[in-house]
Amino acid sequence: MPDSTQNQSDILILAEKLIQALDTDNELSDKEEAALTRLEFVIESKLFLQDSRESPDEFLLERFQDRLVEFEQEHPSLAGLVRRISNSLSNMGV
Repeated sequence: MPDSTQNQSDILILAEKLIQALDTDNELSDKEEAALTRLEFVIESKLFLQDSRESPDEFLLERFQDRLVEFEQEHPSLAGLVRRISNSLSNMGV
């Protein structure tokens, strides 16, 4: 089995090469975009697993906050309504 440190070093080198290639190439084909989307998903998944193992409580709170911001950006009027309902319930002692 390959050494973990070597794998990390290889990943960093490849990531730097990818960044350089993307910086020089202004237009991506559909196939390249799909490949980058898959790569993004794999990286997010790996980071998700790592973060959830290292500090599960902090990770869950951070993910919740990220999702809340996304929801507010995608549905501003609905987010405002939910906020007003929440404030009303809070003022009632609920």
